[in-house]
Amino acid sequence: MFNSEANYWDERRSENPKQALEYFADINDHTYLYEIYERRARRNVNDPKTKRKEKIKEKEIARLSLSINRILLDFNEYFIELSNAGEYKRSLTFLMAVLSILILGLPGGFISLLLIDGPSHLSDWYLVLGLLLVLFVGTYALIHLLLWPYVFSPAFFTALRPRYRFNRTTRKVYVLRPKKYGGNAILDWDRVKAHVNWAPPKSWTAEQLASSEEARRERRLAAETDGNLLLYWPPLDPADPERKGEDLIWVGPEGSGEPLWQYIRTFMEEGMHAVPPPADYNWLRKGFSTPGQHMRETVMHGSLLRDRFSGQEMSGATATNFGINVLWAPLHSLAERLCYWPTFPEEWNSDCGQRRRESGIGPEEPLRWTPRL
Repeated sequence: MFNSEANYWDERRSENPKQALEYFADINDHTYLYEIYERRARRNVNDPKTKRKEKIKEKEIARLSLSINRILLDFNEYFIELSNAGEYKRSLTFLMAVLSILILGLPGGFISLLLIDGPSHLSDWYLVLGLLLVLFVGTYALIHLLLWPYVFSPAFFTALRPRYRFNRTTRKVYVLRPKKYGGNAILDWDRVKAHVNWAPPKSWTAEQLASSEEARRERRLAAETDGNLLLYWPPLDPADPERKGEDLIWVGPEGSGEPLWQYIRTFMEEGMHAVPPPADYNWLRKGFSTPGQHMRETVMHGSLLRDRFSGQEMSGATATNFGINVLWAPLHSLAERLCYWPTFPEEWNSDCGQRRRESGIGPEEPLRWTPRL
């Protein structure tokens, strides 16, 4: 889904690109951005003992990891492909849409009954029609101005999810996303900077975040639970008022940060054998899912992993999670089919000459082939 993208682009249109970047994207004078050459130093057995300052510096650079999340769409010798966060919210958004239609439809149905089955002496029918018109206009304004841009538009009648293909052979990042959220793009890997502690601004205003160290500290702490890895490409010319070449993408699920950045960076700089191979629970499904697949791979993913690591077949928490969510799984599958699955343009050759499948989950062979560039 595109919740962060929708909020950022709305902020960008209502204010200006620089203010949106500093406030919502949290890229400003107070933010530390990682470069692609920053990494944990490797030590040999015969190396001198690490000094205290070096140990502190090493702690600042996290161990590369995919954690336990479903995060990868593809992985091979030439590229890795990832998406963003928020997929689990799609069924909740669809449920909100259904409830909104039902709740807002009740007054309209009542007024319609007055017109159809009302007393024959109902002489003020024009007032009823006026109420019906006011209700229709008010409902349209509520949905169009408040609910649609921020709640429904990022989830329905758009791409199912963004796709980010990090290609170490071409040293490019290939981005698939709807036009209203920046459009498709080919970005130079060598220009990227990473914000590993991004979190949404929530209730803080731009003035509070600009002037208060306490507000900025609380925002950094919030990133530990619901933050994301944000990758940023600065303008080609800092003095350019049009900010040409500037771009940003949110990568990975909520809670992803420096470990994911180090994983991507190490893959791009050193190759697939320099990073831990993906586990079976790291794969994200390409294309659409059935209700059962959504339950196993999204809703119950964490519960099933906890049971797996603890050696249980199915814990009470997992059974409860299943019972609470099983009725809503079909809503998610239906909501997915209100979207389209984006595919990479052939002229990009982002797959290095080996066409990959566009549905399913898990590793796809081959992992190695002779690239055709």
